[in-house]
Amino acid sequence: PQPQPQPQPRPQPQPQPQPRPAWPKPNCGNPRLTNELREIFLNTHNTFRGSLARGQTEISFSWGIAPPAALMYRMKYSCDAESHAQQYISSCNVRGLPAHTHPGYKVNTHVLRNVQINQIGAAQNAMVTWWGQLARFGMRSNMMFFNSESRRGNSNVLSWSKMAWWNNRNIGCSLQNCGSFYYIACMYSPGGNYINQQVYQVGAVCSGCPAGQCDGQALCRW
Repeated sequence: PQPQPQPQPRPQPQPQPQPRPAWPKPNCGNPRLTNELREIFLNTHNTFRGSLARGQTEISFSWGIAPPAALMYRMKYSCDAESHAQQYISSCNVRGLPAHTHPGYKVNTHVLRNVQINQIGAAQNAMVTWWGQLARFGMRSNMMFFNSESRRGNSNVLSWSKMAWWNNRNIGCSLQNCGSFYYIACMYSPGGNYINQQVYQVGAVCSGCPAGQCDGQALCRW
């Protein structure tokens, strides 16, 4: 008699990697802003941060290409931060409000003396202006934020550094048409711009991010 073929063991199904949950989309109750505008504020910040974290494209004036980040958190949108930003600009007083009115946050502001463009254009103008400080004025390659940063006058990078600070996880923004100008503000938490600390730790991309949390933009989820 012919030997009977032995039954082959069935291949065991391999566990499928779990898809990462979607990053939360902004949704706040303030009717002055649309969720589309909130997403533009958030996504533009994260796009800039990711480009910086990869260490390949962001020009830092005479220092050349800014180096990669070992750890740069992906930002989430905060309705609390937005409410502080709205309070900050609501009176159209460009001198702003004292720090104690927005505890736990630091602010970037921008005055755009062109009200012919729409809100999206105004928001993008503010963010491009803040981020553009790096290319125009530069930051030392070790990313150390010394006291001298606040003494650079009009050549400072104090708005860029808040956008880029590695552990600024929460952002909320608002803008106001003040008749002859737009007034735009973004609040950041914990804030950044801490003296004698690094804007971010220079190192291999995402090397400081827990395994599996580095996303396609070289930002660390949390």
